[in-house]
Formats: sequence, C-alpha cells, structure tokens
Amino acid sequence: MPYADPFSREALEIYTPFKLKLCSNDSDIFVLNYNWNKKHYMLHLNEKALYRLSSYSSVSCNFRQVIQGRNKSSEINSRIYFNQSYKLPRDLSGIFVECHDAKNSSRIVQQDAFPLVQTHNRTGSSSDKPPSRRQPSVILLGLNSLSRMNFQRTMPKTAKFVSQLGWFEMEGYNKVADNTVQNLLPVLMGCTAEQSPRRCKRDDKECVAQFPWIWKDYKRAGYTTALGEDLASSGIVFTQDGLGYHPGEVDHSLHSLLLRMEQVMSIYVRFGYNYCIGRRLAVSYVYAFCEQFVSRYVEELDQPAFGYFWSCTFTRDYNFGAASLDDRYLGYLQQLEAHQLFDKAIVILFSDHGARFGELLDLSDSFLEERLPMLHIYLPPWFRTSYPKYVQALYLNRNRLSSNFDLHNTLRHILQLNATTQADLPPLATCPSSQSLLHPLPRDRSCEDACIGEHWCTCKEFIAQGLNTEMYLLAKRVIYHINRWMLVHQFNTFCQRMRLLNLDSAEKKMLFEDNGKETMHGGIAIYRLRFRTLPGSAKFQATVRLNRDLKKFDNSYVPEISRLNSYHNHSLCVDDVIAKKFCFCYPSTKLDTFMGAWKKLKLTTLPG
Repeated sequence: MPYADPFSREALEIYTPFKLKLCSNDSDIFVLNYNWNKKHYMLHLNEKALYRLSSYSSVSCNFRQVIQGRNKSSEINSRIYFNQSYKLPRDLSGIFVECHDAKNSSRIVQQDAFPLVQTHNRTGSSSDKPPSRRQPSVILLGLNSLSRMNFQRTMPKTAKFVSQLGWFEMEGYNKVADNTVQNLLPVLMGCTAEQSPRRCKRDDKECVAQFPWIWKDYKRAGYTTALGEDLASSGIVFTQDGLGYHPGEVDHSLHSLLLRMEQVMSIYVRFGYNYCIGRRLAVSYVYAFCEQFVSRYVEELDQPAFGYFWSCTFTRDYNFGAASLDDRYLGYLQQLEAHQLFDKAIVILFSDHGARFGELLDLSDSFLEERLPMLHIYLPPWFRTSYPKYVQALYLNRNRLSSNFDLHNTLRHILQLNATTQADLPPLATCPSSQSLLHPLPRDRSCEDACIGEHWCTCKEFIAQGLNTEMYLLAKRVIYHINRWMLVHQFNTFCQRMRLLNLDSAEKKMLFEDNGKETMHGGIAIYRLRFRTLPGSAKFQATVRLNRDLKKFDNSYVPEISRLNSYHNHSLCVDDVIAKKFCFCYPSTKLDTFMGAWKKLKLTTLPG
C-alpha cells in the first residue's frame, strides 16, 4: 500500500483550519449533577447567573420531560416549576429546562436541554469476575468523513492522545464502499447495503427485527446498550424517512430528545449541518450522553456496556472542520478517562471514509485520502494482561490490509474471547474470508480476501497514461454505462443525459512484475479514470477492468463510480443515493428536442 504524507507541502498549502465558534457566551443558569450515594440526578439553579442575565422583576424556572410519542415523534410533557434545586425522578430520559419572565412566559431568559442516563440493571460488578470470564465494555466513537491522514492533520492533540500505550492504529484500514451508510453497515451489521434486509418503516417491528445490528448481539449477551448521533432527523442510524435502517430496541437512546430539540430550539447551521442547537454545540449533547452512559455503567456499576456514538456536524462536508473540534474532543476523551473508561473498556475511534468532495481530492494522494479512514483501537490494561496473544495480533495487524468486515468480526470476537484461533470464530456469511483483528492477518492479504472491491482497493500502485484517443474512448464508454444505468432505473424521467466534457487523468494498475517489468494478467488491464461531464462540470473517478482481447469491460459496476464534487443542490429531484451522484435535474424551462427525447426514452435491461 503506498504511503501518503499527511503533512505534504501540497496538503498544507490548502489547509485552512477554523477556530471553534461557541453557540453562547452566557453562563449556565441550569446545572445538572448526579448524586452517587442516592443514585439520582439533581437540577440546580445558578442564581447569580440567573439574576445577572435577567432584567425582569420576577423569574420562573421549570423543566419538562421529553418522551417518545405514539407516532414515533417526540413529545414534551407539561411544565414543572421549581426553586433552587429539584430531585429529578428516575424514569426521565431527557428534559427541557427554561427560565422566563414570571408575568409573560414568552420572554425567555434561558432555555436548555439535558439527556439523562438512568441505570436499569444492578447485577454484580464485572471486576469481581476472574479475567477469563470478564466481559469488556465496548465504546464506539465515530467521526464522519475523516481519513487517517486528515485526522493527523486537523486533530493533532487528539491524535497524540490515541498514540499512548494501549492504542493501536490500523494504518491499512481500507473502506469497502462509497458513502457513509454503505461503509457503516458492514461494521454494524456485517453486510453491505445490497446484502442487508430491505429498508423498513420505523413502526414495522417485524421488518426492523430482521436487521442484524451488532448491538443486538451485545444485548443478548447481557450488555446494556446505548446509541447516539448528533443528527436526529437525518442521521445514519436514526432517520425520520419512511424507509430506513432503524435501530430497534436499545436501552438508552439520545434520539427522542435531540429530535425534539431540532424541532423547537433555535438552530445555527455551519459546515452544512446543525452546528448549534439552542445554546450548545449539537455534538456536545452526544458527548454529554456518552459521558453519562460511561459514568453510570462503566465507572459506577462496572457492568458490561456497549455504546455507539457518532458525530457528523463538524467533519462530514467540510474537510478541515475537525480542526476546530480538536481541543474539545481531547477534553472529551480526558473526561471519559476520568470516568475510568480506559481502565475498563475497549474503545474504538473510527470513521467511515475520508474526504469524498472538496480540495483534498485535487491532491496527488487523493485516491488514498478517500479510501483510508481512521481506525484506532484501545485495549485496557487488564485485557492486555489477560490476552497477550490478542494484543500481539493487533500489533501485527497495524500495517496489514483490513476492512470494515474485519472490524465487525472483531466486535463479534469480543463476545467470544474463547475463540483463540480464527477457526474458532464462525465465518461471516457475507464475507467468509474476513477475520477478527485480534487474530493475525496474512501479510500478503489481498483486497479480495478483505471483501474490498477493485475500485476501493489501495494495495497496488497505478502509473500515469497518456490522454490519447484510447483513453478518451474508455471515458466515453464509462459514461455510456452510467446513462444506461439511469435509463434502466428510469431516472432519465428526472435527470438529464450525461456527456463527456473532458478527461483529466488516466492511470493503469500495476498487477505484478516479470523480471522487473510490469505485465498484464489474462488480457485484463485495470484503469483508473478521472473525468468531467456535462451538464454542470461534474467530476467523477471510475475504476474499470478492460478485456484487451475482447475490447470490452470485464466488469462495469456503475454504483461504485465516485463523485468527486458536491451534488446536493442539483440532485434534489431524486432520493436514490446512487442516482444522486449522476443526476442533474431538468431545468424549469422548456426542454429542447434532445432532452425531451431522452426524458421519454425507456429501457428495461442492463447490458449482459
């Protein structure tokens, strides 16, 4: 696998970090504390802050419970007013709080919201068990769209934290698909979007029950589970669409509270997403939720817990947004450290893919930037002592090729720590050759072994080709396949026909060497093409296998073609995630003869 320098001259020339922008400079009127002895939350008023911020003669303060409504939306109960302090009931999972003019409730002094993780299970402590029977807690911390190179570049303080003893960086971790959902499903379900059960309506319990989420396995093994994302209405797991990959039942969820907050509190958009909800960063609610979960179950009860906490708002659509998160994220990890997370739990810090749009994809190492997401795995001291062979395997695997399916197998393996060899761990049906990262991976492992498709594989180098007639014809043939795919799926009724504008680059993959010279294998040549199309100067990258004997593509899988610039604003007429990459919606003006004929064209079969 080629090396990519995170701090290359060309990368630093375009690096433009932003400072953290706070949502409010006001002091907190409401303070939430947890009473360890009495096992309940206390809500306090900071009266000095209240009277400093209020200009009204009399102020009233209250809280309201947030619950999940019958229609799967969130509802807010009636206000409960209090003075100074209030002992919160143990059945609350989230609250809105507010102080307002006592004579006019519309004159708000301050509004806020808090998640509340309440403990349900009170079985014995895990540390009371011998190491061979101890179940490690597992916490997944995700940052969207962050490659291992850009993580080091934009979050150096956090990167230094995860280079300490016990952390292992998987430098050969290679994504298996294009977008976020397609890369998270292999980690969280162990299957691709094509292999997964059909998407469901949220209230279709029979359908949702078919999703093989990894947290269901942990729940069956006696773990307490928690899920949180910083986008409630358009998140990766929690979606409000009619059809989606819904999470099913979990013990603790941030979704209902955050969804209601998005609906009733002020929103400030930055980096393309809800940066502020109310007076706090959207991501801070995920951090608070995770910190409470760790404090209650890992630190206080020392019971096995599984948590998935994902963030999009800083990193998803802005390549350098993570730079403004670095100090805050380091502090977040240090708070989790204070709650004994790194004494007791396995922690996985990971991403789904690198940059898919923007200036990073104009760099010479952009192929690696997109395909190598960060993955850091932490093993606590007791685990390293009890399972030295697993530690050694993880150390060996740092520089070996791995994929999302291997990470899923690792999560399965943690539930079966007696599987001391790869043969002891039942193979994953969707990718039988995938392995646990706690078992040694082969040094000469291929992308095929890791279930990484040709277009996403970073194992072999490419050499530049001249932009001759043959390469232009290849690019035109790729566009022909794209247009045919759009026709077969009837997206031509919404989207314009694509045409080649220009071929920017062409490269050929080095398959193997014979006496120091690159050779072909079985008459197959693999090319990587970058080209732009009309309308709109859309940028694409495609990997194609050309049968040189038959003069045709050996395999043309249109859904895997990468779109290299943003397509959001001109693809609003379609919802399909694949079609969106190729779609330019028809203009509102009268169509010319060419576009009108394309819109009416019908085709029902893909080429054989």
